[in-house]
Amino acid sequence: MFFVACVNQLVVMVCILLATVSSVSTQTLGVVRPQATVARQQGGLTGFRTSLDIKHLNGSNADQPFNWDLDVSLDFDLLDLGIIRGNLFGNFETIIGGELRAVDPNQSNYIIDTSIFIRLPRGELSTAFHHVSRHQIDRPDTGSISWNMVGISYGDQLTIGQVELDVGARAMGTIQRAGVDYRGQFETYFKILRVINQKLSVIASVDGVIVPVEATFFGRNTQHGGRIEGGVRLRSKVGSFDMFVAWEQRIDASALRHQTVRWTQFGFRLNSLLP
Repeated sequence: MFFVACVNQLVVMVCILLATVSSVSTQTLGVVRPQATVARQQGGLTGFRTSLDIKHLNGSNADQPFNWDLDVSLDFDLLDLGIIRGNLFGNFETIIGGELRAVDPNQSNYIIDTSIFIRLPRGELSTAFHHVSRHQIDRPDTGSISWNMVGISYGDQLTIGQVELDVGARAMGTIQRAGVDYRGQFETYFKILRVINQKLSVIASVDGVIVPVEATFFGRNTQHGGRIEGGVRLRSKVGSFDMFVAWEQRIDASALRHQTVRWTQFGFRLNSLLP
């Protein structure tokens, strides 16, 4: 029954993404995940991918607590046996505002995923344990805010001429939670990279997430979030540099605000080019 529910939620989410931009989430709910498909490289510690995002937040919901969003991601392939690879992924996000001082880090979010990827004739299927915790910085202690989920995902990559497509979906159910009402999480994403020359590419992506909730907890219904991004990528021998503009609908942007906000982002991203 859980699998049927996952499929139904994913179908609904795809329809929402295709129908309207206003319903497309967050760093803590969707968007951030390990690389879904990787070339075979048998052995230990076969892949190490890193990225650093720095984004300036703009819009009516980007008030004093929300000026900047900094993210660091670490994506390790610990073991690759050809058909199976084991992965450890971590994302560390800091939100910076201007409430108490000019540069005021006010919350941090931590994501840790452990995944087993199985290579199929087309794409990769994975099972994952997903942990998220949220912490206030220089604020009164509001108690533990964290949740654990388990689930499955599928991802694939396609190349059509000079265009590279990265698509996938993930469905997870909550097995433990503290301070949140999330019962599960259903995601889908589409990424496009158009190569212009050896140094320059155009990038775009759409991420969507649906989060069923326990209605009696905060008195609300299923939450929807998402993110649309477009920009350019400059490549070098050791990595790549992205400059982008994005629009985001974020679920529970603050641990103290149980509401969905919207804002635009202007930022850049540094990526490693290791396998």
